[in-house]
Amino acid sequence: MKTTARQDKALLLKTARAVVEKMWHQTEGTSMRLRWPSRVGMVNTGGWRAKIGNMGKGQPGLQIWLDHFAGHDTRKFNFCYFLDSVKKMRRVADRAAKQLPIHRRITHKDMDKHGGKFYFLNEPIRRGEFGAAILEEYWGQWSYYGIYDVTIRSAGSEVNPKLVARAASFFLSVARTMPNATPEKEEHEVYPQFENRKVITSHLQRERSSYLATERKNHDDYECQVCGLLFEEAYGKIGEGFAEAHHRIPLHRLNGKVKTRMEDLATVCANCHRMLHKMEGKRNDVEKLRAIVKKHKKR
Repeated sequence: MKTTARQDKALLLKTARAVVEKMWHQTEGTSMRLRWPSRVGMVNTGGWRAKIGNMGKGQPGLQIWLDHFAGHDTRKFNFCYFLDSVKKMRRVADRAAKQLPIHRRITHKDMDKHGGKFYFLNEPIRRGEFGAAILEEYWGQWSYYGIYDVTIRSAGSEVNPKLVARAASFFLSVARTMPNATPEKEEHEVYPQFENRKVITSHLQRERSSYLATERKNHDDYECQVCGLLFEEAYGKIGEGFAEAHHRIPLHRLNGKVKTRMEDLATVCANCHRMLHKMEGKRNDVEKLRAIVKKHKKR
């Protein structure tokens, strides 16, 4: 969908605010300092940038870009951490690599200037690289660690909730790999408005990739893979972008360091999630429970 510069600028500001709002009650246990963006600044990559916070003095800043740097006809979103130190950013990327391994490295040698107007990549971000972590290092000083987003935008300046969820999950996942950060607890995802909500399922207290969980939910369109419930249809706007991610093999049954893949997760509603944890803890529990639900619906 072709959009105007004015529409893209407005979309960036709205999206940045939506990302901050989504993360606002989920930063406990991190050093993240969020700021409400009041404007966006023009950049030399054919677009704009919004600053939405930082991890403390001398630590990475949180930024959202919407520009042509990815090398495509339309502007693409980039959610990233920024530092004016390549060495420091490499340490950040190394800590986050378990959840978000570096898929591609970019330097100033990989870009060109379009008609002398703005910088863009000689080799565009490929479809398989969107959503994957990319480390950018320029002139041995400025460095960015982030993801480019391929989400198709609607006409005008409407914010895409899937895009917002992906951005928030990326920022929070990386923040929880920083020194002194604590793992995310389930109440941050399910009950973000309550600071002292009692944990419902103890195994979910362990460290996990909220970014990967969000990718699973986006892939399943937030529809429960057991009963088919879509919270937005059942509860209206309050249920938009809500669901839970179930580990097909419970974390407590995994021995050693096992890397979770997106296919190891399943999008489920809260009720089905609890029922799954009453089962045997096998990979095909989702399919078994789906058959049980289908059987009882026929009665």
